[in-house]
Amino acid sequence: MTLMFERSQRVAVLGGGPGGYEAALAAAQLGAEVTLVERVGVGGSAVLTDVVPSKSLIATADAAVAISEATDLGVQFYAKGAEGKPLKPQVAINLAAVNKRL
Repeated sequence: MTLMFERSQRVAVLGGGPGGYEAALAAAQLGAEVTLVERVGVGGSAVLTDVVPSKSLIATADAAVAISEATDLGVQFYAKGAEGKPLKPQVAINLAAVNKRL
């Protein structure tokens, strides 16, 4: 009589920071059953509080500056619709203003 056993790998990763996150992904890709233990949130401080949120705030500030300077480039914003309702502004190009810059 021959007995067949199915062998599976189980991996526990302590800490879901950049290293732990990558280790868990690699183990899962290799077919292991993975348990990731993290107290705060997966990704570490770079993803949760430092780099990614900072870049998002910087991108928002850059967009706000670009919008505030858009009329200098001939881009105009206008809103249409009933009063009192928030609207997404329409965007138009003022070709006369653009041509002045050429």
